[in-house]
Amino acid sequence: SIMGAAKTALHTHKGCDMSDVSDNAKTGGWDPAVGIPNGKTGIPDMTPRNATNCYVYAKHQWTNQGCVAVAEEGTIGEPINDVGGGVFALEWDPYYGHIRTWAFVPHGNVPEDLKASILAGGKGSPPDPDRWGKPYGVFPIGKGTGCPKKHFQNMHLIINLAFCGAVAGERYWMDCPNKFKQFKTCQEYIKSDPEELNEAYWKIKGIYVYQRELE
Repeated sequence: SIMGAAKTALHTHKGCDMSDVSDNAKTGGWDPAVGIPNGKTGIPDMTPRNATNCYVYAKHQWTNQGCVAVAEEGTIGEPINDVGGGVFALEWDPYYGHIRTWAFVPHGNVPEDLKASILAGGKGSPPDPDRWGKPYGVFPIGKGTGCPKKHFQNMHLIINLAFCGAVAGERYWMDCPNKFKQFKTCQEYIKSDPEELNEAYWKIKGIYVYQRELE
């Protein structure tokens, strides 16, 4: 991947907005929502905006873009491969009212309690996210926030490769300008069987799921 920063996106119905999230609560930023074609003229709107509305059909955002937190550079793609990988963690906690996400790259940056749990195969004392430092993404949910927790239930874990997704496929011309010179759509580029696809696969050592025990 030519991209170098991990992202976490929430996709919801109407009524979930993250525009009030403080920058001091996280280390990352927001994905830009620019270049969306005008519905009448087709001319791209280059007005600087952040993708903080989680509604999949939010105005002035790409369709299905949602609210997207962006980590620091070097947390995905070739940069993370060059340092031997890393660990990604996401906390969904409706009781305390948030979804938080971290990217620990390289492995030396993994918190001690999380590292110990991973080495123990997920057994023993569960890790404590409150000890990990600031996450790159924070999404407040529930009472007193801009996003009711009812938006998130019956969650599933899915691992896939979506080369030309709803957002990536539409803004391919902007994200991959050099490829766009030769291939005018993301689909054309993928169909050309580029050499880059040789490295398009997952190598996952383990997936660990923890559940909070409430007193």
